[in-house]
Amino acid sequence: MNREQLIARLNYFLNPENGIGAALYFVLHEDGETIIRFADIENNVKQELKERFLEYISDKFITNEDFDYQNISEVDDRKNVVYKYDLDDRPNSLDILDDILLNENQPNFNFNQDSFINLQGYLITIGNEGNKMALYKKHHPVNLLKRDRFLLIPSNQRLVKIQDDALAIDRSFDFMMLDGNLIVLKLNILERFFGFEDVIRNQAQNTIDLIEANQLLEDIKQINDIAQTMSNARKLMSIRNSPVLNVPVINVINFIKNHPELTGKISFNINETKLNLNTGVSKRLFLKLLNDDYLFSQLTELQYDSHAKDKLTEIENNVN
Repeated sequence: MNREQLIARLNYFLNPENGIGAALYFVLHEDGETIIRFADIENNVKQELKERFLEYISDKFITNEDFDYQNISEVDDRKNVVYKYDLDDRPNSLDILDDILLNENQPNFNFNQDSFINLQGYLITIGNEGNKMALYKKHHPVNLLKRDRFLLIPSNQRLVKIQDDALAIDRSFDFMMLDGNLIVLKLNILERFFGFEDVIRNQAQNTIDLIEANQLLEDIKQINDIAQTMSNARKLMSIRNSPVLNVPVINVINFIKNHPELTGKISFNINETKLNLNTGVSKRLFLKLLNDDYLFSQLTELQYDSHAKDKLTEIENNVN
């Protein structure tokens, strides 16, 4: 699902003629198990909740021309990015998005048996019988207003105390499941709470294995060392399909020798048949090299360092 297809599908849910409804579910963690409970809420509140989430979708995707849309396997430092999850390796904790679309008939949240203390997140289904998407929103403790705090709300001309626990839910969400596509809006939530850091490290190791197989480096331990930090692991994951890995080693060495930013900063072994990453600078530049960041302008005949880039064929496809 590319950017245009995503926007087109979301526009369907914004059309009031399509009979779009919504339902809210609580995701609880009890006795080491994740369970889903249906939240029975008033119809007028449910309608307002649906409108708020659809408003956010419109603002985030439809009227926002500046958001970037890219594969999560190619994550970089760009801001305002929406990611499509394109990896086969996916944390099992994300299965709840599939589960709720397959079976919306979940037990009701029971205040006598269930507790907001165990609340982990919210699932929201939006759609009709034939077209439906699921949203996930992480619950944060600050959004639970417990009745043991002295909470006052206005009632007529007086302030009255809230008698029960209360939830504060805004219109944003973290993930979306639509037509089998997992769309990630909050990468930090995915990494911190859903085990995506383990996926990143696994993918980074796959890249390291490819580098070792191509015999680019004198000592593979040099790249293993920097993969321990999450920022570098992300970079290694994003370059797992680097075209540079298909270039003969001698060509890579000649490129380094003749590039003004690389020459003298990345060294070689005695025979000049492999790269020797013996400094922090050389390791950083090697990652940029694998990302194919170093470009040459045929117009000005100048060298450029272009970190966030799109392939020319992809740009042409978007224009046509």
